[in-house]
Amino acid sequence: MRIPILTAVAALSITGTAFAQGGGSTELVPQEAVDRPVAVDVSILDAGGATVDTLSCEWSTGGPGEDDNQCLKFQSDPQVAFGAIASAGGVRAEQHTVVGGDDADIRGDMAITYSKRADGTWLIRSKGTVGGKPMHFGRVCTADGQKCVRWDADGAKYARKDVRAAASKLRKR
Repeated sequence: MRIPILTAVAALSITGTAFAQGGGSTELVPQEAVDRPVAVDVSILDAGGATVDTLSCEWSTGGPGEDDNQCLKFQSDPQVAFGAIASAGGVRAEQHTVVGGDDADIRGDMAITYSKRADGTWLIRSKGTVGGKPMHFGRVCTADGQKCVRWDADGAKYARKDVRAAASKLRKR
């Protein structure tokens, strides 16, 4: 079973576009949602911190194109992300997503890290701002990415307790 997990920035940037490209009525999707500028950069790193692979996507008018699917898949499904990290010979990934546009309530800048924890689970940590508000949230996932538990530090600087609580819930499942 695949569990799609979109970060707040990714959800804001592609929800309307995915619906419009999926054959839904574009009348329900505001054009400004489809034409919102988005930039996604992913660096996959090895144990020494050296970059072993990168993904980079950028779109604005008309939403993401075919060549942007690699970034959309990476950030939306932990199994895809974990597989890409492993196949590149990496142990972690750092993603930077920027959503622009005229609407201050939607603009965002998020740093997202994917890292393996000592117990074999993965930690996905999203930290940045969306609509001018600080965000700090993520997921703890099983090694295969089949199950994830969300945590949210409500913008707080540190999230140790929240991550621990999510990991505890994941073990109980």
